[in-house]
Amino acid sequence: MSRFEEMVDALRGPLEFARKHPERAQSTSGLRDTLSGVLQRAQELRIPLEAKRRLAGAAQTIEADGLVAAVLEPAAERLGPVLAPGYAQRALGQPTLRLPGVGPRTAEALVRKEIRSVEDLLFFLPRSYEDRRELIPIAELQVGRPACFRATVIRASVVSTRRGRSFLQVVVSDGTASVQLKWFRGVAHFRDRVVPGVDLLVAGDVRRYRYAKELHHPEVEILTEATPVESLPRIVPTYSAVDGVPARTLRRLIQGAVDHAGDLLEDWLPAETVRELGLPNLDRAVVEVHSPDPDLDPEQLRGRHTPYHLRLVAEELFVLQVGLELRRSALSCRTAKPLAVRDPSVARSIRQLPFTLTADQRRVWSEIAADLERPRPMNRLLVGDVGTGKTVLALLGGVAAHASGGLTAVLAPTEILAQQHFETFRSLAGPLGLRVALLTGSTPAGERHSLQRLLQLGEIAILVGTHALLSGSVALPNLRFCVIDEQHRFGVAQRRTLGEKGENPHQLFMSATPIPRTLALTVFGDLDHSSLRERPPGRVPVETRVVPSDAGRQVLEEVKRTLARGEQVYVVYPLIEESEKQDLKDATRGFEQLGKAFPGVGMALLHGRLDPAERSRAMARFNSGQVRILASTSVIEVGLDVHNATLLVVQHAERFGLAQLHQLRGRVGRGHKRGTALLIAEPKNEGAVRRLAILEASDSGFEIAEEDLRIRGAGEWLGTRQAGHLPELRLADLVRHAELLPPVRAAAQRLLRADPLLRRHERLRKSVERRWGERLDFGAVA
Repeated sequence: MSRFEEMVDALRGPLEFARKHPERAQSTSGLRDTLSGVLQRAQELRIPLEAKRRLAGAAQTIEADGLVAAVLEPAAERLGPVLAPGYAQRALGQPTLRLPGVGPRTAEALVRKEIRSVEDLLFFLPRSYEDRRELIPIAELQVGRPACFRATVIRASVVSTRRGRSFLQVVVSDGTASVQLKWFRGVAHFRDRVVPGVDLLVAGDVRRYRYAKELHHPEVEILTEATPVESLPRIVPTYSAVDGVPARTLRRLIQGAVDHAGDLLEDWLPAETVRELGLPNLDRAVVEVHSPDPDLDPEQLRGRHTPYHLRLVAEELFVLQVGLELRRSALSCRTAKPLAVRDPSVARSIRQLPFTLTADQRRVWSEIAADLERPRPMNRLLVGDVGTGKTVLALLGGVAAHASGGLTAVLAPTEILAQQHFETFRSLAGPLGLRVALLTGSTPAGERHSLQRLLQLGEIAILVGTHALLSGSVALPNLRFCVIDEQHRFGVAQRRTLGEKGENPHQLFMSATPIPRTLALTVFGDLDHSSLRERPPGRVPVETRVVPSDAGRQVLEEVKRTLARGEQVYVVYPLIEESEKQDLKDATRGFEQLGKAFPGVGMALLHGRLDPAERSRAMARFNSGQVRILASTSVIEVGLDVHNATLLVVQHAERFGLAQLHQLRGRVGRGHKRGTALLIAEPKNEGAVRRLAILEASDSGFEIAEEDLRIRGAGEWLGTRQAGHLPELRLADLVRHAELLPPVRAAAQRLLRADPLLRRHERLRKSVERRWGERLDFGAVA
């Protein structure tokens, strides 16, 4: 409940008493006293202007008459809308067009930024702050740095360009030096205000033009006796740009929303958790985030780590955790047919494997098997480092599904990976008597038709495919077990589509990119987790070396030695073709240069734009050994399993993430021969070289993923990996704010234990659904 609603509740009691007991209303002062207190509180709170007017009008009516009973109905009429349930929600849900200063064009511009309501404006949070507390002399301005200074306009003129355009050029001075200010937009507005003799407070970024310093489109405040420097905001929020709305106007609109409805926001995080974390009230936090107190710690403010920011972070994480817990509950309440994990064929399959399962694999299989034999669908995330043997566990699940008379579907994001999975499953499942098939976008229509008929007859045990499996025309009869590999490359809707082709099939989500525990518990809080860390015996760690970009001869010698041993080489580039915008080596040109350096050696080029049939031919030739050097982009990150490939060369390694490079080096050393990875980087980029040194020091994908997350932050890490599993976070960062997750998660769990369907928290439920952008399946929780 918001503080405004608490205030209104305090008013309802005396008013209701006066209604029920008119004979005593004349002598009671309860309503008058309560209304007086509410009015005083209303001045402290930033309640909507309409509410203030109604409260004041009711008070005047009562005071003018002096009798409560005589004015009861007029007062109630005035206060009716304020006292009516849902007043706060209606005020927060008002379109921005209802705010002063917002016209149709501005409202349209805000909608393009997904700001539709007053509440959206309140949560359009500053991305940074300009600290205007310290004014510096113009003589000390530094190019490339923001600055705030006081100066007097010396001259101002409108300058016309040869193209017929014009801009306003203003020279200001503070006695230590002078500097130019320029406006290329809004010339008429500033021309009439920024005139010689006017004192200004100027803030903006300093840039160089020829030999002089200048500021483009700085923010200026005209200083007068009535508006001294001391009266102006000294810490100014800066927001993401909204096309068509000047930054100053945007700040004014947001401040208007704060004044209009800042105190109406309902805080969902339980009061005891707020006290435990030592955080302020939500309404105070919203005010301080948009209008920071000058006494706030500058470092905390720059890092958006003040107690007020943390209050909003905790609130956001709480709504997130409630959604995740509800998802988990909904999934656990569905029913599914158990799979026959104790069937003799499963134990026989384990014995007949061409290798012995590691202790790690046996442990994870017991976790998966326990899920599969329960009468509810498994939803488990299996995270395994490169080469730890996730596929074989998926195969055992497929054997159990087959023993139960059901189909297994394996979904992969690319044809390269689907083809590799098909080969692996076929080699392992063939001796077990299981038939494996492949379906991709390039599967011919005739073959697809035959495949569909075999599926209908139940003659296929495991179907491996790409997005083609999701097509509405593809039926998957008796689908009992789904394996979704590299699951972060699929959106929630796609993963759901596959599951809906069966009756609540068991689902195993696999990722070869180890997910840091911080993110796993949050991003995939609705799934159970298993992890594989132990590699099969005999697998030698890949030797990794970071080499400078000018060490071309050294790299070529390494390639020659590898070829002389009869082994194969991957050379990976960041681009497919040469780019005018980026001075980077590309796969197409690199392929040509390799051909000149190694004439007579079989080579192939592989990238995402190739025709699927062409890609398949290139892969087949590399698999067979006809191709000795494969020039490629990062499409080989997953999916290629060539035991004779022992050398990886990555050009411009600084352009890749650590986790991605770890995946790439997993392509070599997959047999019993030692693999080598040469990461070529620009030596002048010292930060990148230090970052890449982590790969030299560690072979653990889990350690590398943690470091990659620490360096790049959750936003970038998640942006490329988690395709729609979570709603976008406005302020929270799952790395920087990790310490808030345990208490917030515990609070969400306590709330849902007491109210699993959120029947007593209807508005919280709507808030969760709004943030997740979907209607949650509450019926399944019953």
